Amino acid sequence: MTTTGHMQSEKASTTSGQLLLAVGCVARRICGHWCHGQQSPSSEALVMVYSSSTCLEPMTCDSAGVTWNGKWGLWELGVEEAQEIKEREPMQQDAVKGMIYLVRLGFGGQEVRGCFSTRGAALAFQAQELKRHFGWPRQPLVPEPERSPIWDHPEELEALKEYSFHEPAAPSADSIAARTKAIKSDRRQILDRGSKALTEAQLKQYSDRGFLLGLPVLEPDELVDVLRDFEELLHSRIHNAPSAEARFRAAHTISRPLHQSVVARLARHKNILAIVEDILGPEFVCWSAHLFCKLPGDPTEQPWHQDAGFWPLTQSRAITLWLAFDDVDASNSSVTYIEGSHRLARLPWQPTASAHHLLTAEIPDVDLLGPFVASVLGAGEASVHSDLTVHGSRGNSSDRRRAGLALRFVSTQAECLGPMINGYRMNAGCILPKGNSYPQGHWRSLRRRPGGKRAPRFPGMAASAPVQAHP
Repeated sequence: MTTTGHMQSEKASTTSGQLLLAVGCVARRICGHWCHGQQSPSSEALVMVYSSSTCLEPMTCDSAGVTWNGKWGLWELGVEEAQEIKEREPMQQDAVKGMIYLVRLGFGGQEVRGCFSTRGAALAFQAQELKRHFGWPRQPLVPEPERSPIWDHPEELEALKEYSFHEPAAPSADSIAARTKAIKSDRRQILDRGSKALTEAQLKQYSDRGFLLGLPVLEPDELVDVLRDFEELLHSRIHNAPSAEARFRAAHTISRPLHQSVVARLARHKNILAIVEDILGPEFVCWSAHLFCKLPGDPTEQPWHQDAGFWPLTQSRAITLWLAFDDVDASNSSVTYIEGSHRLARLPWQPTASAHHLLTAEIPDVDLLGPFVASVLGAGEASVHSDLTVHGSRGNSSDRRRAGLALRFVSTQAECLGPMINGYRMNAGCILPKGNSYPQGHWRSLRRRPGGKRAPRFPGMAASAPVQAHP
């Protein structure tokens, strides 16, 4: 995304009028045309940006000319879709050659749309609108930091990714009937939660905000069992840690989580699968999990970020379900979300300014991008967020632990573009929650490794101390 950062550096000291002109010049250098915008006559809260004969021909940015399909962000139209748009304007068909890039961004109650013949022009338009609507960023951006060898993918995969949020589709009659049959599997034929996990109001809230909070998942007796297994696993990691820092780090890095029995059980929990299916549709896999545990006094921060920036997926079709093992709120470092940030496409990173961090880069000036919403969850409840939603968390300065499991699901409509920098492949070992395989075998089932329990993280002393249940 170097083009975006460079362009924003050029614009930082301009006024809003000069800014628009400067970006227009950049866009002209990229695609050889000019663009302009106008107010939509059909909606007071909607700002539409149209193409014209002086920018991209034909006029494809009118909502009547493009099928947006509930998508937000920045993406390249497929060959067939692009051809259909061109054929609607046969008189100017020769003016549009190659691919078409669409941009649809949400700024509170406003929406902007644009069509471009190059990716560079689409990125320039995104940068222009972020500055015009939010004044983001405050200062010129420096070149983006080097990619993390632990969390990130190679730079060459970036141009192959699509950063677009897909609004959840209403379930079909067949999917509702299938889920009803599954829930009625016992002899009592009782439906505890109806045929859907999420209401229409919740699905709209997810579409508008980019996350959901307070979703009930575990019954009290299930929570007791999960906590017992988690406490044993955590104890094996942090017992005999030589320092407080090592203890904090070990609690954050429980190894091979998909191989842990408690994780595997929860990734197939009926309530979790119902929530995920309502958002992603019926075909998805659990490709990753992370047992996040911030012990009391742990200063580690999770800098502001979008998950999609790190994952080498063809489409941003992944979500994270964060299941709380403890009661969590702002006081013990719950995850905080930026409302509406999932409709801004991918945002550039900067080196993190945090002294204690997991990630090495962060999105700057997030206070300009939307309201902060700190998650409040009871133990056994979950939150869900899109991989494009900006989020982060502070260090835990309280005397209360904050533990939970992040389960990462992805629609099988997306594919993994290649390995991470560290060689890990997202699609090489997944939990297939429904026990089925998917077309072409792209998302492969996890192979269980033989052997007993993992050795303690710090084996200097026998791990003989009893496991203490956390209050």
